[in-house]
Amino acid sequence: MKPVNSNPHEERKKRVQFAVGLAAIDGGKPTTYTQNLLEQYETGEVTANQVKQAIIEKYTK
Repeated sequence: MKPVNSNPHEERKKRVQFAVGLAAIDGGKPTTYTQNLLEQYETGEVTANQVKQAIIEKYTK
């Protein structure tokens, strides 16, 4: 398993921008909760899988 910080910040930032852009095409906008998670992903505090799991747990209750 790769360490959380194996992705450079710029690459993570591009991935976040791409994902947010795709959601915007359908009229979606990330919630404050999701924005915070995405910021943590950009800085390498969490992995993409951790973001996904946190969102699933938050919104499937």
